Amino acid sequence: MGASQIQLIPKSELAPGQVAAIRNEIIKSVLEKAAFELKMGVDKLVVRDIRPKSDLDYTYEDWRETTGATADAYETMTTGTMTDQRWVVVFGVKDDPDNRSCSAIKINVGGADLAIWTLQQLSEEDECIGISPGGVVIPPNAPYTISRYVRSASSTSNLVLKGAVIEPRGKVVSP
Repeated sequence: MGASQIQLIPKSELAPGQVAAIRNEIIKSVLEKAAFELKMGVDKLVVRDIRPKSDLDYTYEDWRETTGATADAYETMTTGTMTDQRWVVVFGVKDDPDNRSCSAIKINVGGADLAIWTLQQLSEEDECIGISPGGVVIPPNAPYTISRYVRSASSTSNLVLKGAVIEPRGKVVSP
């Protein structure tokens, strides 16, 4: 994936329907990769929403507001090792329009920074939502760290990661 594909584009700069098209294309690509690697048909896989705590070892099971401890530094939002047979893809972020205390988000997978998204270009016109055309994939058994750049200590932030989980049917959901 080239650097130009992992940029964060403000929602307002995308044409109507383009957010859904980007999301669907990213999910399709990861779904096909998962099916190939697991040697099973895509009909045996489930695409679902990210559960922050259960899937990404976030402190809470929702993307609730947290308080920064350090000023002008990256702080870890969540870190861990992805579960076996589970792919997480992050293709966007939503910032809190009322409390813009973080200026960037960084996603490190397997020891490499795969994305550093600057949040300052997001505006209320975008609903403070940014979308990445390539997304960032956290594959099974890979170590990951998602950090946020905190501008002032003791300030709260509420960043919501937009993405999906792809895994075998029955692991969590059995539709």
